[in-house]
Amino acid sequence: MDQPKEIQVNEDEISLKDLIKIVQSWFGLLWKNIILIAFIGGLGASAGFYFAYSHKPVFKAESRFIVKEGGPSGLASSLGSLGSLIGGSGGSSLDKTVAVIGSEKVIGKVLLTSATIGDTNDLVINHYIRLGKLTEKWSKDIVLVKAKFTVADTIPEVFNFPQRKAFKAVLASFIGEKGIVSKSFDKKSGIVSLDVTHADEDFAIELNRVIYNELKSFFQDQASESANMNVAILTKKVDSIQGELNSVRRQLARRTDQSMGIFLNEDKVDLKSLAVKEQILLTMYGEAQKNLETFLFMGQTASSSTALNLLDVPYSPLTPTSKSKILYSGLGFFLASFFTFGFILIRRWYKNLMAS
Repeated sequence: MDQPKEIQVNEDEISLKDLIKIVQSWFGLLWKNIILIAFIGGLGASAGFYFAYSHKPVFKAESRFIVKEGGPSGLASSLGSLGSLIGGSGGSSLDKTVAVIGSEKVIGKVLLTSATIGDTNDLVINHYIRLGKLTEKWSKDIVLVKAKFTVADTIPEVFNFPQRKAFKAVLASFIGEKGIVSKSFDKKSGIVSLDVTHADEDFAIELNRVIYNELKSFFQDQASESANMNVAILTKKVDSIQGELNSVRRQLARRTDQSMGIFLNEDKVDLKSLAVKEQILLTMYGEAQKNLETFLFMGQTASSSTALNLLDVPYSPLTPTSKSKILYSGLGFFLASFFTFGFILIRRWYKNLMAS
């Protein structure tokens, strides 16, 4: 008969009783140093309160617009459908819009656009520098402090070195995960949300408006440019078909004149072949001419139409968003107390280790 196996107990394992003793010793240590921990925790709470207090409330200007994704009457859809006739492709207006909002091309133009904030009319980049007191923050940078922008400065490629450095610094604060400009979108509804966050309410509202207008202009220009390019391609195609059609008609006329009304069998075959070719070219010419006229019409409407429809606009007063003083005070107290007690535990462990 098998003997029952003995359960081996590891002497290093901590029993429940030992664990209770350890927790009790921790509480004893905590109570012994409660005044010190509370004092440092109070300093942490004060630091958290000051952090929340020193951060000014910010305003979020939100606008929403819908991107027309299709439909027979949609500009983008019409251009995309006709573009397929000449080898082009349509693409999603929503995807393009979302990608373009945070692009350097659009935001760069926005920075160099004039806007009125309060009673001051100036470039957006100058408003941002003035409101953020960046000139003071850049005072120790011998390059940035020299950066000045005027209404005539509209082409970044010809900026001097201080202007380029300042322009890139401001541009970086606008876009990216921590930028003041953010966007979100819903693919099902085609609604895009554009948010601008800033400590100055008027600036946030005006910047949101300028970005939307620049975005709208960007897509209008793209539609117009695409239409003009397609018109040029179709015009060349119409001219090519017309040239070939005229050539066939000249061959028909020459064969008819040469026959003097007397047609041999081989002449009849050639004439019939040329007549069929003429009819095919006439059909092709009619279709090409129709497409060209459609594109000419779309090109004219592209400058006055847009694939964006504005739904909501931000307006004053906006609700300010500030950091919670209670939350940050509590967080500061907890972190300071936690690390203080942790330091005390480590110190006691080190003393016991050295004494053993």
